[in-house]
Amino acid sequence: MNSTAILIAAAYGAVVIAGLVVAVLLAISTRGRRPTDPRRLAERERAWLFVVIAVLLALLFATIWFTPYGHGSTNGDVIVNVRAQQFAWTLRPSIVPAHKRIEFRLTSADVNHDFGIYDDRGHFVAQAQVMPGKAQILVHTFTRAGRYQILCLEFCGPGHALMQGSFEVTRS
Repeated sequence: MNSTAILIAAAYGAVVIAGLVVAVLLAISTRGRRPTDPRRLAERERAWLFVVIAVLLALLFATIWFTPYGHGSTNGDVIVNVRAQQFAWTLRPSIVPAHKRIEFRLTSADVNHDFGIYDDRGHFVAQAQVMPGKAQILVHTFTRAGRYQILCLEFCGPGHALMQGSFEVTRS
């Protein structure tokens, strides 16, 4: 487990523990039966709404910087033409250098597909939707050499599970 995954797990763990502590404290404080005051109840609900919004925003800002999407400009140093069709990927070229912006130009010959890239350790790297009649651009800079696997992440027919491909990233 890398340090980013540990940080995210710790953040979510802290939120769960804090939520449990608050739930226990509320359960203890509300043991006595008293008549319900609608005004006070509305104030508490409003306060809890803001607490939940603050927690969700904190989690969003704590984790959004770790999303595995490509970095780079709108164009690449190397252009890879990718054609999707039931149930195969065609890439030209299939060998690209590391530390260069790779621009994947994605097209589909038939139905919607989803171009998902995974590294040789099985970690998700990047993805883009591929639709017939449209050209989609995905720009990504690979920092590690190795063989990367391509999977279709959208059900595209009965052979969907077989729709796999790969390409090689070499040291530049």
